[in-house]
Amino acid sequence: MDSDSALVFNHLIQQLTMIYIKRLSTGILAVLLAVVTGCKSDYLDVNNNPNQVTAATPQLVLPDALATTGWYLTGNVPPGSTAGSFYFLNLWMGYWNWSGNYSIATSDKNYQFTQGFNNSIWSTAYLNLKNYNYVDNQAATLGQPLLQGMAKIMKALHFQLLVDTYGDVPYTSALQGTSNILPAYDKSQAIYDDLFKQIDAGMALLAKGDGTLNPGPNDIMFQGDISKWLKFGNTLKLRMLLRQSEKSDRASFIQTQLATIKTSGYGFLGAGENASVNPGYSNSQNLQNPLYGAFYAINGNPTTLNNQYKGNLYGITFYKSTSDPRLNAYYKPVTGTTTNFNGTYFGTTDVLVNSQVSDIGPGILKSVDQNSPILQSHESLFMQAEAAQRGWITGNPKTLYQSAIAESFVNAGRTAAEATTYYSQAGVNNVNWDASANKIEAIITQKWASENGTAPFEAWSDYRRLGLPATVPISVDPSTTVKQIPNRLLYPTSEYSTNASNVAAQGNVNQFTSKIFWEK
Repeated sequence: MDSDSALVFNHLIQQLTMIYIKRLSTGILAVLLAVVTGCKSDYLDVNNNPNQVTAATPQLVLPDALATTGWYLTGNVPPGSTAGSFYFLNLWMGYWNWSGNYSIATSDKNYQFTQGFNNSIWSTAYLNLKNYNYVDNQAATLGQPLLQGMAKIMKALHFQLLVDTYGDVPYTSALQGTSNILPAYDKSQAIYDDLFKQIDAGMALLAKGDGTLNPGPNDIMFQGDISKWLKFGNTLKLRMLLRQSEKSDRASFIQTQLATIKTSGYGFLGAGENASVNPGYSNSQNLQNPLYGAFYAINGNPTTLNNQYKGNLYGITFYKSTSDPRLNAYYKPVTGTTTNFNGTYFGTTDVLVNSQVSDIGPGILKSVDQNSPILQSHESLFMQAEAAQRGWITGNPKTLYQSAIAESFVNAGRTAAEATTYYSQAGVNNVNWDASANKIEAIITQKWASENGTAPFEAWSDYRRLGLPATVPISVDPSTTVKQIPNRLLYPTSEYSTNASNVAAQGNVNQFTSKIFWEK
């Protein structure tokens, strides 16, 4: 590329990126970077030459990476696809079910999926890790510790999700570009251990970065509020520690990390402190909130997904049986009624037409410009309640539990007053704190009840860790021979074709018998 062309492309990057800050165009910056810097499309290639005239600045790459994380967790990823990365977990965890209007592949109903199942979970994570790695390296070169710290924490988040999904993954030798095109796999526990170090390094950079470049509005998660980033780092560490709660050999490590969290003095995310992103969602094509936009077109008409995913009878029955006002937030009444909610169980052959089942509700699909959650405030409070109940941190577990429920009500569009009435119901197990014999079960049950549609990955992780809620039903499809919700996903087809020797070294992987290191 000659210098004049390079300057034109450089100007184009800057102009399009500034537009992006106001209006979402997920992935466009990564594409432009690939065009003008010679980056290849696979996740291993990182070109972060600080002397390249066309290199984008870290503060312009950060919002794209953060928005892509939002797409990754709740939207239809990648843009233009017909299903989101983690949508299927809403089916497994009793929140949603397939409607009766579509012919669904048997493997989608009996857990007997193959290597081709949801490959975008792997590819999207590594592609976005390339963006965060670029911010990390470029910010280090330019002396921008705040941006570098943010990138390190977000890299840790994505690697944590990869480990929780696949177990052993490429880590120390990944993201090295052409210097290592066949990265070896690291042990999942070793990755976890190092992620704590990476988060600590990121938090140290954030703590000492006062007076240096703050991305401000380019930080579409916390708008440059460093205190919230520090709380987010601690909350992410608490999540990773709780993942390991059932592993007795991790007790010493857990206590050491808890001491570090306490010494930091930063605390955790609290009420009103959602880690969520919004680059400027609007009612335009490809610029809607990715979750909302997957269900409603810009003209307000339902999309295919709106007709494909409906209420699960297990979830609906739970909210009904506990007199939970969130029923009206997570589901819509059956067509033509105001109070009748209905659904079907995952895998059912007793098909009902769409008019007989509940749609996904307004507490999930709020508006075209709703935020995309990364780690919600109520999840943080539920984790604190569990940690306090286990004696890991100070704080009253009952107070934290009730605060978490109240926060989940608010986040779903209900009120804190309704939450008080709800958790004050006398004698209701797993709702009223004092009436619940098993406090951990009560916490996890209510945490599950709060994650409908927006955080099914966390519900799946708690289920794998603790087997709670114990009543989440297995698929009722007649072809379901293994009566078990899978422990993990399979490595994608792309690994077996491009990194065959290293993925083969992982041995025979099975979704039912191969466990993540922290699983029960």
